[in-house]
Amino acid sequence: MNKNIIYSVICVLLLGIGANWIIQKADSSHQIPVIKKVPSFVFQTQEGNSFSEKDFIGKVTVLDFMFTSCAGPCPIMTNNMTQLYQDYSNVKDVQFVSITVDPSVDNESVLKQYATAHGVEDDRWTFLTSDLNAIKDLKKNGFLLYADELPQGHAIKFILIDQAGKIRKYYDGTDKASMAILRIDLNQIVKENRL
Repeated sequence: MNKNIIYSVICVLLLGIGANWIIQKADSSHQIPVIKKVPSFVFQTQEGNSFSEKDFIGKVTVLDFMFTSCAGPCPIMTNNMTQLYQDYSNVKDVQFVSITVDPSVDNESVLKQYATAHGVEDDRWTFLTSDLNAIKDLKKNGFLLYADELPQGHAIKFILIDQAGKIRKYYDGTDKASMAILRIDLNQIVKENRL
């Protein structure tokens, strides 16, 4: 009987040590995958300037697709992006990019008014527009998101892009839990960028 008790204690100890090792390993090796590089494109900002894939280099970016007259998920997404923009105001190597999927309405002037209405005071949050076909192509082939039936059929994803211009991960831009994970991953990429 004593042998069984000793054996049980040893098993419990080994399981505890093993579980602890697995947890430590998971915490220390949180890998954010590299999905693909952002392709070449040139769109216009709300200020009338050109913005291309080169503007991702050296910055960690959170990007989404939206439109200003959206009554569905866009207000939630924009509120979440606004919160990120405010919370990372002192982190100069983080930027935010929102691309309209309704360019016939969301011209530079409309995007500029929308940016101002959401507290954008600097170039850390940029709103982009182009012609609809270019937006569809970038959305579908560049960011691998659904691009039919725009503007209503746009995705609700936030996209994390690293300082090398590589897409790293997608998040639900309307979900609190997903936004919490985005913050963890964003902090990790920023930290890696500074090493």
